Amino acid sequence: MQGRLRNERLDVEIATSCAHCGRAMHLIVDEQLHWRVAERGADPHLFLPHIDWAAFQGRNIIGDY
Repeated sequence: MQGRLRNERLDVEIATSCAHCGRAMHLIVDEQLHWRVAERGADPHLFLPHIDWAAFQGRNIIGDY
């Protein structure tokens, strides 16, 4: 989100693991919310909420979305 607000290219890497098998995964998400997985063969199911930031009035998306 920071990349969109600043109109800059930004990639964020999330280190996590598969809930099913425990295998390590690294998810890379860009400012346009496009994502990819660093590990070959991994096919995670991701939920990326669509938020209308112009209309959003909450203090943060964690508690208010």
